[in-house]
Amino acid sequence: MIELLFLVVFAICFILLLRKYVPIWQIIIAEFYFVTFLLFLLFSGEEHPYYEAIDPAGLESYEFIASKHRLIYIIFFVLYHISLLLLWFRKSALPPLILALGLCVLYIGLFFNGILILQLLGSQEGNEILVCFPTFSLLVGLSIIIRTLYDLPKNLSFSPSKHQWLNELNKKLSTKSALFCSSVIAILPVFVLVTLVLMLFGDDYDAVSKALTETTTWGFSQHDHPPHLPHQGHYLCTVAACGSPQLVKPLRWGIRGKQRIIVNRQLQIANAFEELIADLSPTLHRFIRKNYDRYGYDLSKKIKSRWASNLTYILMKPLEWGFLLCLYTFCLRPEEKIRRQYSLQLTINN
Repeated sequence: MIELLFLVVFAICFILLLRKYVPIWQIIIAEFYFVTFLLFLLFSGEEHPYYEAIDPAGLESYEFIASKHRLIYIIFFVLYHISLLLLWFRKSALPPLILALGLCVLYIGLFFNGILILQLLGSQEGNEILVCFPTFSLLVGLSIIIRTLYDLPKNLSFSPSKHQWLNELNKKLSTKSALFCSSVIAILPVFVLVTLVLMLFGDDYDAVSKALTETTTWGFSQHDHPPHLPHQGHYLCTVAACGSPQLVKPLRWGIRGKQRIIVNRQLQIANAFEELIADLSPTLHRFIRKNYDRYGYDLSKKIKSRWASNLTYILMKPLEWGFLLCLYTFCLRPEEKIRRQYSLQLTINN
């Protein structure tokens, strides 16, 4: 909330400053741009990585750009808006080299806006309002590029520098055609240069794609999310299935209470044991179920992170072995009973 308040104050001061330099219609565009960005931040909600269980009723959602790989997006977001401001206010006063680099960054920014739009349009959660900001940002960037190229004279003038190589470079870029061609050619070198610099700080070379694919419920997502935390109830075994895949070993999707859940063997064994108790002693089963419902949900609310889920899985291992021993002792086909858990809608749901 403090960050949003700071952003509002900054935007108001910036727009008041614009009144001295730009026409009123451009101020209206700047105000609308800020409003769409503010809505983008507000409707992003409380974002979580794809491997965490969330409660959608609590305004939680999954991140559309993986936090582990979003640095390159932040860098180009900042560079894109610096270029927008430079070409908006001072395009005629900029030397050819800066103009070419500014246009190059805008081209890259259009690409990032485009893939972000596709990522958001593929949402399974109905968050289409988030598309407004990158779409408007793309249109503004495109209009700045067109206006800059259209308004430039055939030959650009520039102030001589004390560095001869810089003067020669600006001279070669001083025609409109040379400026446009060089700005397009520079796209790959600039992108590679930024990527290499970020790799020195631990970023991956393919962070641009991983930031989109290592998500869930969005356009380019390649991961399934754990079962949502029901707003009125949740169970310990299901939360345990939200841990690290290498540890909890998820097997497949299953059905519980008309909802899809991720099923692992520990969850199957626990539910098969409960089914065995219900068959042998309905009275004992009702007692166990009553107390499990009473304390299980309160306990599960404390198990929201991956490490807590992993710990729960490990702590339940001795119980799992005990359940398995009982199943092999009292069932004719224990593995068949275990295998069919959550494959269909059952009357007993863990």
